[in-house]
Amino acid sequence: MLIQLYLLLLLQILSCFSIETKSKLSFDEFFNYTTFPLLKFSSTGRHLLIQTKRPSWNINSYENTLWLYDIQNQTKKFITTNLRTSIQPQWSPSGNYIVFLPKNHSSINKQQSEEYIYLYSLHADTVLPIQIGKETPLALTWSNNDSSIYLAVKPIDEENDLWKDVIQYRENVIRKTSIIYRIDFNSNNHSLPVEKSLIRNVSFLINQLLYTPFGEKLIFSSASVVIENLDDFELYFIDLRNISVLSKLTNNEIVETALQLSIDGQHLFFLAWHRSSNKKLFNDTQNRLYSINLANGIITRFGEHFDGSIEGYTITSDARVYILGQLGTEIQIYSQKLSTKDLIHHNGWNGTYESIVSSYNHRSIAFVYSSLEKPMEVYFVDNISQLMSANVITNENYLFTQRNLPKTKVYNWRNEDDHRLIEGLLHYPPEKLQSKNLPLLVLIHSGPYAASLNRLNLAWNNWATLAASEGWLVFEPNYRGSTGYGNQFLSEIRAKPLSLPVKDT
Repeated sequence: MLIQLYLLLLLQILSCFSIETKSKLSFDEFFNYTTFPLLKFSSTGRHLLIQTKRPSWNINSYENTLWLYDIQNQTKKFITTNLRTSIQPQWSPSGNYIVFLPKNHSSINKQQSEEYIYLYSLHADTVLPIQIGKETPLALTWSNNDSSIYLAVKPIDEENDLWKDVIQYRENVIRKTSIIYRIDFNSNNHSLPVEKSLIRNVSFLINQLLYTPFGEKLIFSSASVVIENLDDFELYFIDLRNISVLSKLTNNEIVETALQLSIDGQHLFFLAWHRSSNKKLFNDTQNRLYSINLANGIITRFGEHFDGSIEGYTITSDARVYILGQLGTEIQIYSQKLSTKDLIHHNGWNGTYESIVSSYNHRSIAFVYSSLEKPMEVYFVDNISQLMSANVITNENYLFTQRNLPKTKVYNWRNEDDHRLIEGLLHYPPEKLQSKNLPLLVLIHSGPYAASLNRLNLAWNNWATLAASEGWLVFEPNYRGSTGYGNQFLSEIRAKPLSLPVKDT
C-alpha cells in the first residue's frame, strides 16, 4: 500500500513538471498584434491575396504588407510593404496581375510629386510602376481586360486647402469634386507609353469604383469629408457608351459601403449604414445588406428576418451569399440563396468570423477568425460544410498562443427599471476564473452603435485583455444602443444617451 502511494505521489510530481507553464502577456507584446485588413481570391481561385497590418516601432507607424498565398502548394510569397491603404489592391480579370498604390513618400510638396500605381505580375514576380499624374487617387477598378484601369482622382487645385479662413476652408471641403480617367497600358510590353483618357468630372468625391460589362457601366459611391447631409452618400453609374449622362441608383437616408458585383455583373450588393439625417428622420438601425438589379433598379434586402447586425458578406459561384451576422457577442457565418429569404446558420467555432471571401470558380472560402482565447489568423476551407475543419494558413500571432490569456464568460442581468435583459463580457485574470473579490474595471465600448465581442483584437482602444492580464476583473457591458440585439434595443438609447446606459450597467 505504501509503495502504491509513493508511486502515485511520484507521478503527480512528474506531471507537474511536465505541464508547460505559459507566461503572462506583457505590455510590449500586447501592442505587437497582427490583423488582416484584406483577403481576396484571384479569378482562377488558385491564389489568395492577404494583407497584414502590424505595428512597426522603427517608423512609428503600422506596416502594411501584401502576401500571395498559393492554395495548391500551400506557400506564402512576399509582395511588398510599400502599400498605401486608402485604396484596396485589386486582382486583374485574368488573375495574372495585382494593382495597388504605393505609399506617397513626398512630405514637402504634394503638388510637385508624381503619383503611381503599381502592377505586380505573378508570372514574372516583378512590380511595374505606372505614372498616372499629380492628382491624388481616390478609387480604381479594372476594366474587362488586363490592359486598362479606371481611376478616380481628386483635382490638383483642391489640394492646397489652407486654414487661413476656417469658414471658407470648410466650404471648400464640402464642395470637393472628382475626375474619372481610363488608364491604358500594355502589360506585356512595359516600354510602350501609358495612355490617359478623360471619362468625365463629377461634383463629389468618389469612395469606391466598380466596372461591369453588363451594359458597359462604371458604378461608384459618393462621399463627403463632412458627414452632415446623407444625400452626399449615394450610388451612381455612368454608361460608358454615353458618358454625358450621370445616373443615380439610390436616393435614400443610407450610407452605402462594401460594394460588390454579382458574378454575372447584373446585381450590385452593398452594406447599408442607416443613420438619422438632417431631415429629422429617425432611421437608426443595425447594418443591413441589399442588392440592386442593374437592369430594372429593384432593390432587394438580404437577411431581412435576421435580428442582428450584418458585418460583412461575400457572393458565391452557386447563387448564394455568405453573410457575417452579429448576434450578441458572436459573429457567425450564415448563407442565403439569391432566390429565397431563408437564412441558414453554418455551425462554426464560438467567436468572431470576419473578412470572408469566396472563390468564383470553386466552393472554397477563406476568412479571418479569432476568439478571446484564440488569436486572429486566416483560415481556408474547401467547402462551407467543412467549416469546423478549416485549416489555418497564417501564423502571424503565434506568440499569443504561448501566453496565458485571460478567461472570459458571458454575463446576463436585467435593468432594474424596465427589466430589459442586458448582456456583457467578464474577463478574469489568468488562473482566476470565477474568483471573488477582484478589483473591477468597467470598460465601455464606443459607438454607441457597436458591441463588445468574443474577438481578440488587441489595440490601444480595445485593452480588456491587457487589463485582465494585470489582475483586473474587466466588465464590458453591451448596454442599450449596442448592435447584435435587435433594432429596438439599439434605438432605445435615443434621447437617453447617458441615463439609460448607466442604468443598464
